[in-house]
Amino acid sequence: MCLYGPSPAYVQTQMTTGKTLKERVRNGEQVEPTGDLPKEYKRAAQRMIQFHANSEIVGTLPEKKWIKKAPSLQRKRAISAKVQDEAGHAQVLYRVAETLGQKTRTEMLDELVDGEAKYTTVFNYPTKTWADAGYIAMFIDGAAMFRQGSLTGSSYAPYARGLRKICYEESFHVKHGEDIVRSLATGSEKEQQMMQEAVNRWYEPTLQFFGPRDHMSDHTDELMEWGLKVKSNDELRQQYLDEFYVPKLEKYGLELPDDKLEYDDEAERWNYTEQDWDRFVEVSRGNGPMNDERLADRQAALEDNDWVRRAAGVA
Repeated sequence: MCLYGPSPAYVQTQMTTGKTLKERVRNGEQVEPTGDLPKEYKRAAQRMIQFHANSEIVGTLPEKKWIKKAPSLQRKRAISAKVQDEAGHAQVLYRVAETLGQKTRTEMLDELVDGEAKYTTVFNYPTKTWADAGYIAMFIDGAAMFRQGSLTGSSYAPYARGLRKICYEESFHVKHGEDIVRSLATGSEKEQQMMQEAVNRWYEPTLQFFGPRDHMSDHTDELMEWGLKVKSNDELRQQYLDEFYVPKLEKYGLELPDDKLEYDDEAERWNYTEQDWDRFVEVSRGNGPMNDERLADRQAALEDNDWVRRAAGVA
């Protein structure tokens, strides 16, 4: 099956063109880029997929620094492969976004390097220790699995197909991260403390990974209406907390730094402290602890690799 272009299901899709697109996606249909897609749908899909691609690119930066600092050759090889995978995911997603005909990959990358494009705020926090690298691979990529797994049911077929490939690789990243977390959480007292401190630092950014509360989001309703998004931010956050985050922390004897964390037997879910959403907005606007450094890294990478683009005739 072609990853980016029309699938055989496109023929079946054309049999239902008497319905509006919103009616079709409510019935679970997926649409191809060759369809007569409304401009509003294309704009919403472009914003969502480009944001995702940007996040994959910037997501390589917090872990990249640990390739040389990892404690063993095996760890260096593993985290190097993970970073390479994330960059590859971005390329898949930029290719998917190009099928919408709104922007070229070069234009999207230029917006990222110029600081005009948004990406997931969680990557604007520092990775202070090796435990942070393990935490990101296990718990941030674990959160990504919940979000991206739901999006394999997105109404835009090329995006859904691309995510099936990405989710397969992300599952290995989570296992890689869990191996690091297990090693530290069952290691020396110093290693256990380092792992717990990483959990303490990353707790709030992790829950904010899914985006703002549903009532605060400017785009959630539109994305859900077009079928581009299958579950809301709050739904995914709660599912992740209940099914992955709390159980995994408990498994390795790590404490979740939330005094109000309490299991609700009636609702069968974990209740937690409301997040600092003002802080989230500030970071998303470029005022996080690592925003400037992330932008500088992207600009430096562009300059350092300019000779490659010139040699390939694409500069």
